[in-house]
Amino acid sequence: MKLFTAITLISTSFFSHLSAHDGPWSAARPDGHGPISVMGDHMHEMGEWMLSYRYMSMEMEGLMKSSNSVAPTMMATGFMTNMLPKDMTMDMHMFGTMYAISDKWTLMGMLNYLDNEMSMQNGNKMESSGLADLKVAGLYDLAQWDDGRRMHLNLGLSLPTGSIDEKHTNGNTLGYGMQLGSGTYDFHPAVTYLAQTDNYSYGAQLGGVLRIGENDQDYTLGNKFEASLWGARKITESLSASAKFDYSSQSEVDGEDTRMMKMMSPALNPNSQGRDITTFGLGLNYYFQNGGLSGHRLAAEWETPIDQKVNGVQLELDSVWTLGWQYAW
Repeated sequence: MKLFTAITLISTSFFSHLSAHDGPWSAARPDGHGPISVMGDHMHEMGEWMLSYRYMSMEMEGLMKSSNSVAPTMMATGFMTNMLPKDMTMDMHMFGTMYAISDKWTLMGMLNYLDNEMSMQNGNKMESSGLADLKVAGLYDLAQWDDGRRMHLNLGLSLPTGSIDEKHTNGNTLGYGMQLGSGTYDFHPAVTYLAQTDNYSYGAQLGGVLRIGENDQDYTLGNKFEASLWGARKITESLSASAKFDYSSQSEVDGEDTRMMKMMSPALNPNSQGRDITTFGLGLNYYFQNGGLSGHRLAAEWETPIDQKVNGVQLELDSVWTLGWQYAW
């Protein structure tokens, strides 16, 4: 948290010296949307639609205990060596839509499909795939200024459509990170601030995930705090490049799934879930302004951790790639 606060202060000081943008904030430029991994970063004018698709691939490898890398041994981790995870890949397909019912309100929906694969130290592989939790949200315009700045409120709710009953081929219930949903209704509040100059844009988003009640297996995933800070440079009228810092903090699981043998593996242990992590990302946005592809956007972003501390024993995050397409009309 201290690292993210320092980054925020430095970045705010830098951006405050940029010249003001003449006129209101505009989406009709390549940096008119935030980095592709930021959700609910922008609003639309009344009657405007947008469709989107994102593909995110997350790689995790090696073990951590607190903020230190550890060897995959029982002495170092407290768990049986052959029950320790070795690496994990999570691929997510995100299908989204946005529609502005007025200049003040933009509605958003997102359906995700997950494909998880985890390898264990003993050579076994575990897999799960399917629909994740459905998310709906309303974005409300809080303020707009004539110097390229605006602010809006994000009010989201995820519905427990993702399975929490995923099992290994041997019939055992898979760990918390291999399940497809939370099993609870989750509130996603956030506030987003955007600003533009003639050639630069920047934004910040503060939000979180608040779990509502317990799921059918008598546990609740940890609440989560999230903060993002980004800046972008318009390179041409169609291309922009961005840099972003993310910070998130998620607590361990409250309660436990009694179908899991929590002493056997950290993947099954409620105290080995959630982490504090700061990541740095670089991205590109390309906006088609003319011709048959007018209104389409293509984007890519790569992220890597610069600081992370896990609860218990967990796999270490290595990198995240996000590719996306957006079309507004």
